[in-house]
Amino acid sequence: MLAQAPVYRGNALGLARLWLHECHRVWQDRFIRSEDNDKYMGFIQTSFKEFNTFKPDDITSEPLVFTSFVTACKGHDPAYMNVASMEDLNNVLEEKLAEYNENVSAMDLVLFNQAMCHITRIARIIDQPNGHALLVGVGGSGKQSLSKLTSYILSYEVFRIVVTASYSPADLKGDI
Repeated sequence: MLAQAPVYRGNALGLARLWLHECHRVWQDRFIRSEDNDKYMGFIQTSFKEFNTFKPDDITSEPLVFTSFVTACKGHDPAYMNVASMEDLNNVLEEKLAEYNENVSAMDLVLFNQAMCHITRIARIIDQPNGHALLVGVGGSGKQSLSKLTSYILSYEVFRIVVTASYSPADLKGDI
């Protein structure tokens, strides 16, 4: 939904990589059992036969990370594209984190590769119409911080619901 046709017109390899990325985001991100992931990867390997113009390694080469905020942060129109490198993504995110720390509040984050990939996933989800996600993990793992940074990058306002002992369904409806 975020890809723009002119970016991929005449770029069959780019389109195949976009397809694989979206398959990973729509399916693979939901698996919790290794057996499910193994079966999924078997389907992906089988489907590579349809892309007989390219070697599977060409399609799966890293980084397989797509986002539109990198081009927007560099002063261009947002274009949902593969990031050139993880270093390029890191530079953009470090710049936006410094800007967030200066303008909003101090947030001490270490942007390792998995955290950067999570930011691109969150951005992909909330940048879609009616996009929403449930981030599950242990407390202190950075879910809230990554969500705040992503929202800042996309110029979204963060609203946090605070649940208390007296919080009721009517309070939830009011907050929503």
